[in-house]
Amino acid sequence: MARLGVRASPRVRVVIAPSHHDCDAKNRADRRRFLVLGSTLARISAIVVEVRDDNPYRLTRSVEPIHYDLFLHINPDEEGFFGAETITVRVNDGTATVELNALDLTISAARLNGEPVSVTVDPAHEIIQLQCATPLPAGVDAEIQLEFAGKLRADLSGLYRSTYNDEHGVTHNMATTQFESTGAREAFPCFDEPDMKATFTITLETPTSLQAISNYPEHETKPSEAAGFTRHLYETTMVMSTYLLAFIVGDLRMTAPTVANGVPIRVIHTPGKEALTSFAIRVANHAIAYFENWFQIPYPAPKLDLLAIPDFAFGAMENLGAVTFRETALLVDETRAGQTELERICDVVCHEIAHMWFGDLVTMKWWNGIWLNEAFATFMETSASDAFNPDWHKWDSFGIARLGALNIDGLPSTRPIEFPVIAPSDAENMFDLLTYEKGCSVIKMMEQYLGEETFKNGVRRYLNSHLHANAETEDLWKALEEASDEPVTEMMNTWILQGGHPLVSVDALPSGVRLSQTPFRFLGEETDPIGEIGTSWLIPVVSRELDGREHRTVLGQQDHVINADRGPIIVNAGGIGVYRTRYSPQVLPELCEHFGDLQMLERFNLIADTWAMVLSDQASLADAIQLFTYCISETDPNVLQVVSSSLGLLQRIARDEERATLVQLTRSIFTPVIEALGMEPKESDTPLTKVARSVAFTALGTIADDPEVRAQALQWFREEMSGVGGPSGDLASAVLATVARHGDDSEFAFMLDRYRNPLDPLDERRHLLALADFRQPSLISRLLPMILTSIRSQDGAFVLNRVIANEAVAELGLDFAFSHFDDLLARLPANSYDLAFGSLPTLISPTTYQRSAQIFSFFDTHKLPAGERLLTQTLERYRVNLRFRDRYAGRLNSFLS
Repeated sequence: MARLGVRASPRVRVVIAPSHHDCDAKNRADRRRFLVLGSTLARISAIVVEVRDDNPYRLTRSVEPIHYDLFLHINPDEEGFFGAETITVRVNDGTATVELNALDLTISAARLNGEPVSVTVDPAHEIIQLQCATPLPAGVDAEIQLEFAGKLRADLSGLYRSTYNDEHGVTHNMATTQFESTGAREAFPCFDEPDMKATFTITLETPTSLQAISNYPEHETKPSEAAGFTRHLYETTMVMSTYLLAFIVGDLRMTAPTVANGVPIRVIHTPGKEALTSFAIRVANHAIAYFENWFQIPYPAPKLDLLAIPDFAFGAMENLGAVTFRETALLVDETRAGQTELERICDVVCHEIAHMWFGDLVTMKWWNGIWLNEAFATFMETSASDAFNPDWHKWDSFGIARLGALNIDGLPSTRPIEFPVIAPSDAENMFDLLTYEKGCSVIKMMEQYLGEETFKNGVRRYLNSHLHANAETEDLWKALEEASDEPVTEMMNTWILQGGHPLVSVDALPSGVRLSQTPFRFLGEETDPIGEIGTSWLIPVVSRELDGREHRTVLGQQDHVINADRGPIIVNAGGIGVYRTRYSPQVLPELCEHFGDLQMLERFNLIADTWAMVLSDQASLADAIQLFTYCISETDPNVLQVVSSSLGLLQRIARDEERATLVQLTRSIFTPVIEALGMEPKESDTPLTKVARSVAFTALGTIADDPEVRAQALQWFREEMSGVGGPSGDLASAVLATVARHGDDSEFAFMLDRYRNPLDPLDERRHLLALADFRQPSLISRLLPMILTSIRSQDGAFVLNRVIANEAVAELGLDFAFSHFDDLLARLPANSYDLAFGSLPTLISPTTYQRSAQIFSFFDTHKLPAGERLLTQTLERYRVNLRFRDRYAGRLNSFLS
């Protein structure tokens, strides 16, 4: 499943040095002895969750499903739905009680082997129990017959209703599903745990005028006994988990199938969007071929449908053979889209298709393993996107995503990547940056350590050992150990089973450097909690001298000395290591003298790590500003973006008398980029120069308030209003943000109308978010109530987040959130609660920081029913920024000048 908003921030590029992994058997054995004997790390045990004895949320294994024969009557225009099912089960242990999961369903009839049984309900644990008059003997198969009814949900979970308006403004309803993690039990009684796999034969009864899609191809359509309805019968599926089922009913349009390696692929959408499908089809064709070659296993389903859903809580969902997406993650006009938007769609499509193998074909046993499901799909997504268009340098661009995860991972409320899951709702805490970005980064680091081919062989071994079954995280480590003869489990457990990440210090010696590690903490005062930040890690460190000579070691608790007399040592050479680096004052200046000789990701990490040291009060702001000045000739968009983000935080705390100096520094870095690239797109543009232009234009238009950029933005906007001309797709969002910053009622009215009558889904999203950038209180006061009414619930959190981040009207957004807290929780999808308040750390301006005590007090008494840990992380980031403000507010000129 693609996380909500995954890698939606501006694109950043990362360069990976070519691997020089030594596969010599003696060297492997030496490294193994170092890991086992040289490390004093305590062993960290793997997580094992008991099936039933200690967990009342889990079903017993007395009875397990074999096959479902499921019928559902669904009319999107009706509030309710009903169904019937026969579940063939195997009785493992003699029992008089059969347990299933069900939530918000009414059971009207229940039989076991044709005999009526009583039903008891345990709503707290979402379990129903069928009580048999005669116990079932062990070793036999039995049949459960159930009739049930429920209501189409409004919270974008389970079987729910989505709406859209056609070109005439008429509203239409559709029904669709979102079953991960435990939404299947909201649609039909079932054994709703990932290791309770079974086959499914699905029949959907729907209005004759509508189309109906499920996981497998439809093999028969026949009239229903109910007038105006049709029955759709689908082929029986392979064995699969309940969370991967999908049912979609509505007035839908389908592209003609294209065939990739024998697999028919279609994009399915609401009417009027036919022209927006070709890019996703090309990506899907590529992904099927790429993954079949990488995994050496055929695509596991007989078809692949990609469905664009108007209302969708996440980015996308890997339902076997019927993948569902947000419209903005699938449909695109390539002539109007920006580079980052195209890459985002490619990433999400590849991510979901990767799940067909890693997740659908081989599935985690329980939800504690969801991190590996998602982290590995993120790893494969990036690999496949990089192969789709090597000029995108996708592994290079992953750096900014990893940085976002590390910024959370340095807080007390971080968590281990894998942690015990008791209630299934606990798994919702895994759909975050730590799962996707940190998890992927750790997997990539392991791939680099083992070598690409060895890593592939281990993954293939893992998949083939567990085809159509379930596995634990340690099963993958075992397979990688067998392929590599390396102690993968011991190393990976230090990264997976404890939170946080290390800070590698580089101290000067007469003829080299000494490396040591400590846990990195943003909040490092003695009175600050450590929380779940770990103690030490087994770190595969790659270092490089400027002449290219490379050093490799595994850094444990003991310091390590690198002997070198050929200039500065670059630690984390190639930049793939999941740790921060702190160079001593004796080492850093010499390294800075060679800043231009560093690889891109090495430059990126040097700036990002130094900025993290400043925020954690382990380095002076002067060190960061010095590095910024080395970027005056920088053209890489990723390095430019991390500089822009840092300057943006300085803008937040700057007083009026300090802003001129900050503007001067910003212009000195970003004006040369615009002068070199121009504001207009060119035929010679590469993907990187397109993004670099956008980053520079945004920085100059917002932080620097550059008059030339502002004038150009307004000109393009006027052209767009007239219907002739306008900005390129790469600059569209930057232009709207710049115009909104100085806009009035007329610009607001145009953007609002364009949001309501967009050219395509991306156009709709751009204009919606830009509405939150206006600085006039009267306009924002019109926008905020729309979050509770006309703005789609899936988008409301994004709008509120952006209003709170808008310094001029932030307090309006805050007051609205506080006074409508309960209404927001009722309106927004649960997975976006934390996002709605995600920009609280920006409230550090000379006026907004004064609301900090009220903010902390409010959330002491107002708890989120979902995403509470993520909110805690947000508030801790706020504390980090407030301390930064305390140290530097009113003193910026002495550093900036």
